[in-house]
Amino acid sequence: MKWIVVIKTCMAVSLMLAAGQLHVESVTIYPVQQGLIDDASCCSPYAYSNSNSPTFSLTGCFSDPHYGCWNDRERGAWRWDLEDALPDGAVVTSAHIHWNHPTLCDAWSVYLWIDAGTQILSSSYCQQIRSNPDQQYSQQEYYASTFSWSVDQSVMDEALGGGYLSLVNQIGSSGQGCVMHSGGDLGVRIIIEYDLQTCDGDADGDGDADIEDVLAIIKAWGDVGGSQADLNGDLLVDVQDLLQMLEWYEGC
Repeated sequence: MKWIVVIKTCMAVSLMLAAGQLHVESVTIYPVQQGLIDDASCCSPYAYSNSNSPTFSLTGCFSDPHYGCWNDRERGAWRWDLEDALPDGAVVTSAHIHWNHPTLCDAWSVYLWIDAGTQILSSSYCQQIRSNPDQQYSQQEYYASTFSWSVDQSVMDEALGGGYLSLVNQIGSSGQGCVMHSGGDLGVRIIIEYDLQTCDGDADGDGDADIEDVLAIIKAWGDVGGSQADLNGDLLVDVQDLLQMLEWYEGC
């Protein structure tokens, strides 16, 4: 099931620029594919399978040169569709992977392997991600019920260009692990913050200030409560907005 991309405004700042205004916004993206990687005895091939379970129990394993490997290791894997995640003209300022645990997690030996490839998750691709990731976190520790990880700008740019980002993670060693939310609002998600430059006088939202915007103001004449045609921000579309439009005419 493909999760809906939920766009949320995180700031309403407006910094006046020569060509328009700069708005800092964010988008929260949930995975389109998720599953578990079961390593069985720790030493077996990595077997991926899709799972829609709302929580994943990620465990470590015992591995000893004299006694061999025992205790299953479970890793998690997620894939996000980033195509059309951002509006035209958006410039990414930060990107983080967020996750939550039902209770406090004493996490250690935490690994993240992040890849901007376009493949769907499979046993072979998950192994490829681990052996040659675009970005990696190794031997991390935390004690918390929520945590976030920064995604490198170059990795995010590649993922936005190709349309997808994938993650394989590991929590715990020596048999210790944690339960984490996989799906739902607290599931493993990407939050991207971006700057969006808009055009002064663009009353119809097409990116420029022209005769169509004049007509949009006339059509919205008398509207109250913050219409897009309310160019001066006084919550009323009237002659003041038309005069303001004429100052910005043929801009952007």
